[in-house]
Amino acid sequence: MAHMGERRALGRSRSAAAFTQMAAGQKVGGQCGDYIQRALSNPTQPWSPELPGYIAPLPSEWTQRKRKRQSLEGQDPSTSCERLAKCSHEDAYIKGPMLGQGGFGSVFAGTRSSDGLPVAIKYVTKDEEHEDMEVEGQGLLPLEVALMTRVNSAPACPNVLKLLEWFEHPGRYVMILERPDPCQDLHRFCEENGCLDESQAKKVLVQLINALKHCESCGVFHRDVKPQNLLICTDTNEIKLLDFGCGHLLKDSEYKEFAGTLSYAPPEWFRSHSYRAGPATVWSLGVTLYNLLCGSLPFRSTLRIAVS
Repeated sequence: MAHMGERRALGRSRSAAAFTQMAAGQKVGGQCGDYIQRALSNPTQPWSPELPGYIAPLPSEWTQRKRKRQSLEGQDPSTSCERLAKCSHEDAYIKGPMLGQGGFGSVFAGTRSSDGLPVAIKYVTKDEEHEDMEVEGQGLLPLEVALMTRVNSAPACPNVLKLLEWFEHPGRYVMILERPDPCQDLHRFCEENGCLDESQAKKVLVQLINALKHCESCGVFHRDVKPQNLLICTDTNEIKLLDFGCGHLLKDSEYKEFAGTLSYAPPEWFRSHSYRAGPATVWSLGVTLYNLLCGSLPFRSTLRIAVS
């Protein structure tokens, strides 16, 4: 089961890499924003290949959610009808070439038939770890969809990628996402153009902090901040945070399961298998900043992270 979780998180993280091939609530916890404002660490250890991410499975929680979903569907048949109606509008988009594929499913370039708007079409396969979350007025939504619905609610943040709409099928759901043109993810951008200088890095960091503070205000914890999950619009240098597939609701208490990329995980995860949203977010910001400035990751292994 742990291996299954690892494959799933790897697939999720690859969804960000798919964007490199594009044309180039309620507020909870109040401390995350404060943590983000603090000085970031600047590690100096040598780099080695990135460690894979994973999600520790929670079958008992999934079982409870499944029972709740079945119960709610039995009480309100209109919910199922509304979801089936969503499927009939999927032909409003023309699917183009595949941009990426992973354990999560596939991402394709696409266009909206009505006006030619560039979009990304993300197909996500449901599995036994699939989670739903109830959203007021919309019933139970896949967790990733629900989190993006929250962060896209007014007032929207220009530094968070937009979910335009979504469709549901028995074994998968489909997300229609904003696709800026031209753009690249920051990892690929730095590979092709060299590391960012301090002025560029500062502009990126300000926008990323703005995105994360917005997520906090919406009660959302992204959990997988890294250059691959940041798009840069190459004509405007605007930054957009993407891929909420590893995200969860923000809470004050500790998280006992990890989702994301291990090389960006905080030391406390390796010491006690627990972490809090604020410090973990700041740690991933520090690793991201180091990567953008130096072109490498700061730690050779998880042991080095744990003893830092």
